[in-house]
Amino acid sequence: AVVTQSTGSSGINAEYGGGDQWYNDDAPAPVVLMVHGLEPKMNPMRLFNILCMYGDVNKIKFLMTKKGIAMVEMKDIKAAENVLRYVNRMNVFGSQLNVSHSKHREVVIYGPPGVLDDGSEAVQVFIRSRFLRYATPQKAAKNRQVEATKVLHFFALPLEYDEDFLLKLLEDKGCPTPTSISMHKSEVCSAGLLEFENADEATDTVAIANHLQGNHKGIRYILKLAFTGKKSMPTGDKPNSHNGASATSGGDGGSKDD
Repeated sequence: AVVTQSTGSSGINAEYGGGDQWYNDDAPAPVVLMVHGLEPKMNPMRLFNILCMYGDVNKIKFLMTKKGIAMVEMKDIKAAENVLRYVNRMNVFGSQLNVSHSKHREVVIYGPPGVLDDGSEAVQVFIRSRFLRYATPQKAAKNRQVEATKVLHFFALPLEYDEDFLLKLLEDKGCPTPTSISMHKSEVCSAGLLEFENADEATDTVAIANHLQGNHKGIRYILKLAFTGKKSMPTGDKPNSHNGASATSGGDGGSKDD
């Protein structure tokens, strides 16, 4: 097996960042899926933010002639099976997604990409994204495939940031307001749990805010999100009311490199 560094453009825009992925030339062939039911609020990056939790994504192409439909090239059959199991019938921005196999063997990119209603490009390549969560066995081992529930795990925020910063960030980006927040300070980062009214609000938040990064008071931040599979906040993490959401210390830990 020959291990090489991928080439080509990254599909991550300036707000979300980009990076390199190392992959094996002997890896299984990619699998293409069709995703129907995409609302105008959706774009390739927001769809990636959901799919990346279930497997590595190579490319996403929103069809310009058929609104609400995208072709998704997953890295391998296991990633595609996970998406079919967990993302099919998921509700995002008030619309139920329908995921199915495509007759195509790869997502072909030719000519300049179209532009969606929100100004983003209709085609994005993620092969070199540093946000791929299954690029190495070590990264893959940190993930759990679970169904969407109303409790999210957040991680990778700098230690200097607190609950108020996270709540304000979500508000500014137009995310649903969490009902509870539980933050834990580890040796390397701030992490914890967010609880919403329902799984749909949690899913919308993942689409919008997963992988957001920027600079606040001279300190760079990145926000990473994942479904926990929990139906509600664990009893030990149940907080009191705080700024429109509940807040407490404690909750799940995390790593800046997760």
